[in-house]
Amino acid sequence: MVHEASMRILEEIGIEFRYDEAVRIWSAAGADVDGTRVRIGRDLLMALVGQAPAQFTLNARNPANSVQIGGRHMALSPNSGSPFFLDRDGTRRYATRADNTECIKLSHQLAPINIAGGFHCEATDVEISHRHLAYYADSMRYTDKISIGSCQGAAQAEDTIDMAKIVHGAGFVEKNAVITGFMNGNSPLVWDESMLSAAIVYARAGQPVHYSPFALAGANTPASTVGGIAQLNAEALAGCAFSQAINPGSPTIYGMFLMIVDMRTGSPMTGTPDLAHMLLMAGQLARFYGLPVRSVGMHTGSKKLDAQAGYEANMNMHAAILGGINLITHCGGWTEHGLTCNLAKYCTDSDIAEGWIRYAQGPRLDDFVDAMEAVREVGPAGHYLGAAHTVANYTTAFHMPGLMDQTSFEQWEEAGSKDTATLGFERADALLSAYEKPPMDDGVEAELLDFVARRVSEIPAEQMT
Repeated sequence: MVHEASMRILEEIGIEFRYDEAVRIWSAAGADVDGTRVRIGRDLLMALVGQAPAQFTLNARNPANSVQIGGRHMALSPNSGSPFFLDRDGTRRYATRADNTECIKLSHQLAPINIAGGFHCEATDVEISHRHLAYYADSMRYTDKISIGSCQGAAQAEDTIDMAKIVHGAGFVEKNAVITGFMNGNSPLVWDESMLSAAIVYARAGQPVHYSPFALAGANTPASTVGGIAQLNAEALAGCAFSQAINPGSPTIYGMFLMIVDMRTGSPMTGTPDLAHMLLMAGQLARFYGLPVRSVGMHTGSKKLDAQAGYEANMNMHAAILGGINLITHCGGWTEHGLTCNLAKYCTDSDIAEGWIRYAQGPRLDDFVDAMEAVREVGPAGHYLGAAHTVANYTTAFHMPGLMDQTSFEQWEEAGSKDTATLGFERADALLSAYEKPPMDDGVEAELLDFVARRVSEIPAEQMT
């Protein structure tokens, strides 16, 4: 039903591609083009979508940190794009480049996080037209995990690809996926110039593009979960097909950035059963089309790290895990619907993610025979604390969250009566103090910094494309 509705949306209503080069690409591909309105027949659409790989390798600077995107694989990325930053004393202020670097360093050390580099928070102390250079150069230097690239226009995307070639080698980048760009559509039914121009650069370079309509269900989609998904599905498929019209076989990710509008206030809302249903549907549709899928993770509208933040994050993650989402984004630090970056929540989210990863792996079966021998050893009315099987397995038998306090009230009080936010900030500070910069060839680093300096001198501070 949803597939049929999406096909009719694209065939009968069409979708806006507001960029001249994008319109020319669609016209050459055989779509019905009227100005910027593009109508795509289902046969053409499905033929293009069918050329996208169902799974691909996203290569990190350190091969040990490379990940598979698609199939039964799952990768996590942290917060992205927050203009504000929460200090340890609770002060909410504009974020800086130094804050973003802290986020990169923290994500580099958090095991569940696979994509550590990118624009975790806005470097508001850097000129807008130069920020992409700072983000990617810092990402390449301070982590050897995967990075997100700039997607605010063709020039920024080209700079990002050029920097990737310096770090990974031009020949390697030409044949392998090393960076990813998030393209957020303007629902309903619009892809704009800044996103499309960047998408063309990435696709031509063979780098993966996420086509993720930015849903505020009830405001820019119908006030219906299944109706909203039908529209978002049409938007995402049109994007994925667009990459294939540019460069057949280039890696493409079907995405949905999902939030719902609170009809009482007009504010975004997350962590609800309706959003969980939408996540499940997104996963099923992506598998139906044979595409890797990206969607949301530990979103919260809470202003601080509290019960609401934990509840909403867990509701989203449960649906993302059961929905088979391949790339779960915003899994670290996201508060206030993404407006504020919170380092304590990076750590608590990582703790939660470790639990969800264990959950997704299913129960252990390899020690079952030994466990049954322990029953025989202990017998009636005994205890297992000293049994051979317990001694051999006590550190791995059960998942034990690192930040959740399980002590008695008296022990907790004696240790300072610390709440979860305090423990999260302490963990963040400990990790940042212990951070060690991953190795990078001195010549490569110098070339990267020279490139950034040259481009900063060439791009006027007031220019924004």
